[in-house]
Parts: sequence; C-alpha cells; structure tokens
Amino acid sequence: MSKANKTRWGKTIQSKDVQHDLKRTAILKTAARLFNQNGFRETSLNELAKELQVTKPTLYYYIENKEDILFQCLLTAITQMLEQTATIQNADLTGLEKLSRFINLFTSMFDDEFGRCLSRPGPDPLSNNYLQQIDPLYQQLDAAMRDIINSGIADKSIRNCNPKIIAFTIFGAINWMTKWYQVDGEMTTHEVADEMAKLFVHGLTG
Repeated sequence: MSKANKTRWGKTIQSKDVQHDLKRTAILKTAARLFNQNGFRETSLNELAKELQVTKPTLYYYIENKEDILFQCLLTAITQMLEQTATIQNADLTGLEKLSRFINLFTSMFDDEFGRCLSRPGPDPLSNNYLQQIDPLYQQLDAAMRDIINSGIADKSIRNCNPKIIAFTIFGAINWMTKWYQVDGEMTTHEVADEMAKLFVHGLTG
C-alpha cells in the first residue's frame, strides 16, 4: 500500500470514541428538535428511538435517561453562550454596544436546536439533582447581562436605570420568541435581533 493510500485510510477511519461522540450528538440534536416541537414531557424515549431508527436499549448506551438528554442539551447551549458572552464583556466597546451584541448573540441562539431548548422547555422539567448543576449557569448569564448594563451606566452610554429590571425585560422578550418565531418565517433571527436591539438601545439612551 502506498504512503498516499495510508494517509487517506487514516483520515477516513474514526476511532471508537469519535464514533461514540458523533452518535451521542445525533441523539441529543434529534431529542432537542423533538423537545422543541412537541414538548419535553410529550416526547418519549420510544419516539426518539423510532426517529433515530434504533432500539430503545441502544439509547441507554449513550445517555442515562430523558432528563439527562435535556440536561446535556441545555449544558451545551449555555456553555457556548457564556463563552461568547465573556468575549463581548472583554471587548473594547461601550456598555451599550456590548448590550446590543449580547442581544444579537442570545437571539441567534434560536437558530440552533440546543439554543431553543434554553427557553423552551428550559430547565423546569429537571429534577433537583440536575437543577443544582444547571441553575448556576443561568445565574451566570443573568449576572453577565447585568454587568454589561452596569458598564454602560458607568460609561454613560446607558442612562441611569435598574439593571435587574432591564435584564428581566430583555430576557423575557427574547425568551418569548419561542412562542411565535418560525425558523422558516419571513424574518431571520438576526433581523429580529436587530429590531430588538434598536428598541432597547433607544429606550436605554432616551
């Protein structure tokens, strides 16, 4: 066998760990889509197995239970969100500019099945064991939003206001998108984000 053939062979063969991760990711993404479409409680592991064309026992090789699936979906989305939020916080921008970018970031999360899970179904269906692990991450996200607003008040790009109320209002408005936003609708998430950002920017500088 030539060296070139050996190279191509090496690139096409995946390790068992990689195969396991790919299959597990496929399970999580399919489950997230079903949770978003039908609801967490309304989606059974039997339905998930049927969608993936595997047996139900096969699922347990990759996940612990349905609750674990939702937890992993939420953990994936919120970890990515926090990492990107930290980049915004550290950017050389005014607080108002950071807030606008955060709104765009959070809204764009709804382009992704995992991201949509952050709002609906969200963490409410989880038991205390999982909630104790995921709640601090939601709190970090809320704290980051307030920090951005406070930085805007400090540099006077944002008028004096109550960061807690503003954060609740912005999160509420964006989370409500899961009730009306259609992925294949007339507006993209970025277009919606731009409109929301303009609305809040105008209100916070008036």
